[in-house]
Amino acid sequence: MKLPNFLLPKFRCELIRLGQKNDGGYAIPKKSLENSKFVFGFGLSDDWSFENDFKKLSGAKVICYDLSVNGKYWLIRFCKDLINMFLLRKGILGSFKRFITYFGYKFFFDGKDKIHERKIIAPTEQRIHGVNQSDITDLNQILSGKDNFNFFLKVDIEKHEYRILEQIIKYQERLTGLVIEFHDCDFHFEKIKSFIGQFKLQLVHIHVNNYGDINASGFATVIELTFSPQSYNAVREKNDNKFPVIRLDQPNNKNRKDEPIIFE
Repeated sequence: MKLPNFLLPKFRCELIRLGQKNDGGYAIPKKSLENSKFVFGFGLSDDWSFENDFKKLSGAKVICYDLSVNGKYWLIRFCKDLINMFLLRKGILGSFKRFITYFGYKFFFDGKDKIHERKIIAPTEQRIHGVNQSDITDLNQILSGKDNFNFFLKVDIEKHEYRILEQIIKYQERLTGLVIEFHDCDFHFEKIKSFIGQFKLQLVHIHVNNYGDINASGFATVIELTFSPQSYNAVREKNDNKFPVIRLDQPNNKNRKDEPIIFE
């Protein structure tokens, strides 16, 4: 699969993979674990394995933001999984694991140093159909008047990422690292290129999410990028440009293999 050459990481650092196998795991700078006091997770759904691993290895305070994960969300899951288990449908083991996920959620998010804020991430001036303004927050609001320095940021917010790029640049001096998923990236290559050019943290890793489509020109449409502070990094060797990286990357969709990336 193809991607533009500006997405080829020109820098490297020691990376570690956090999170569950396949979808939900990310490669991040190992030094980020040493230097982070907070980890902000923008986007949660039913997977906090990344934040769980980060917490175990760093001791950082975890704060996740996702408006969609609420009582209604869990009730619908409960009902679907109970029906599947009662009718002995195919995938009953998966249904059982999904059924007990709620208890893992309640155990992890203790409201003290592991917090789930039921908010959607978008510029607070933005209006979103069906969403109260009080349920929208952004980095300006989260960091306003707070001493939240040395934080790691994970962004997976289904196309809203483009709307907060300026804020990420605004607070880049506070970041110990960033992993961000870009959706429909083939329509937004220029925005991503501009962001990389303005961002002081350097691109050190790229992975294609194989749940995303490949467009008619052969370009991937969903990518995961890892950025690292300059002090962690060295210039990447010319012969060190093969992605995916076997020891770090796994296909998001385990039923499809990760294809090599061709940069052009």
